[in-house]
Amino acid sequence: MFELGIGFAVAAVILFAEHLLCTRLKSPLWGGILPLGVLVGTIFILTSGRVPLTLETIFPLVIANTVIWGDWAVGRENYKKRQQAELEKMKARDITP
Repeated sequence: MFELGIGFAVAAVILFAEHLLCTRLKSPLWGGILPLGVLVGTIFILTSGRVPLTLETIFPLVIANTVIWGDWAVGRENYKKRQQAELEKMKARDITP
């Protein structure tokens, strides 16, 4: 039970770091580092034979990859929206005398 708590804590830290990387930095590559690492780790786990290729082992890995890649996509959209709002705010200040 203790290991499960540690796993959730590590996952929360990784998702928080992913959110910060993809919403605060200009380059989308910085936010893509963690999802790429999770994908490479998943591929390594599956190809090394450390876990059997069954639905019970593949499904959580697919869910983990979907969540982290989805977080990256949502974070980039939020970054673009924030940038657009900032540009509109700057244009509005330039137009008014």
